[in-house]
Amino acid sequence: MAKLALWLVCRSCGREFDTRLRLDRKSFERGTLAANYHTCPYCGERLTYKKAEYLTRER
Repeated sequence: MAKLALWLVCRSCGREFDTRLRLDRKSFERGTLAANYHTCPYCGERLTYKKAEYLTRER
């Protein structure tokens, strides 16, 4: 089963970054993924993100 790589767009600087989280599609669809903290590797801003904000990429 393919893994999904979860990416985000930083709300501070607008750049996409890899969160390094990997899930299979079924787990992603079932999970809530609410209030997850991530630090942008470009600007250093640490913010919370919701499931709807994740970009998924097949691995």
